[in-house]
Amino acid sequence: MLGLFFNKEYKRAMTARLNGSEPSARLPNGGRTELLFTIAMFAALGRIAKLDGRVTQGEVKYATTIMQLMGLEQESRLQAIDYFEQGKLPESDVLGCIQNMVKMIGAKSPLADLFLKIQCRMAYIKGDIRLKEKLLLRDTAELLGFSVIEFLDICTQMQSHADYKQYKSRDHIYNAYSVLQLEPSAEDGEIRRAYLRMMSRYHPDKLVRDNLSEETLKQAQEKSTAIRDAYEALCGFRKIRA
Repeated sequence: MLGLFFNKEYKRAMTARLNGSEPSARLPNGGRTELLFTIAMFAALGRIAKLDGRVTQGEVKYATTIMQLMGLEQESRLQAIDYFEQGKLPESDVLGCIQNMVKMIGAKSPLADLFLKIQCRMAYIKGDIRLKEKLLLRDTAELLGFSVIEFLDICTQMQSHADYKQYKSRDHIYNAYSVLQLEPSAEDGEIRRAYLRMMSRYHPDKLVRDNLSEETLKQAQEKSTAIRDAYEALCGFRKIRA
């Protein structure tokens, strides 16, 4: 319990960074608290990502985002990657790492709450949470001092967050079809043809020759940018070459 009295400023600053209230908060040296928090964070992220046998780019990107939020510099990033890789190994004692961390940050502390939410978000990156992931997260929640009911409530919050992101992504794709004046049922070839047709109509270089006003040219530039973004979004969504 003595660890709870150490590195208070580090814990305050890290909490402010991870909850978004002060994303650029200066991080003082966190000593052993910083070390154990970083080990547990990325070992757990690695274990959750690997539980179904494969680690996706989305999961790697999320772990990288957490490194950025935590303000990790080059050497610390390399160490975090190593902890992530170690966490993927079945023989790694990830729960032991979490237990050691809790001694420093405190059960049910704001930092413990954020730690659990970050792990839950990782579990939802591939879609619905799986049984193995849920069991690991339940054990993690227990070590962090949260009841089963509190854990399930956090899962619901993270599911809502994941559903909203998926909804926004679908909304973005539907908007891309609209920009290119296409229906979602359009063939891949139609997407390319629509892109070329609309770019030829709105490209500023073409409109300059027509001696149009500066305002009209500005609107054409914005329109051509939207057309290009929509085309690239649909190519990525359908996995076709741009």
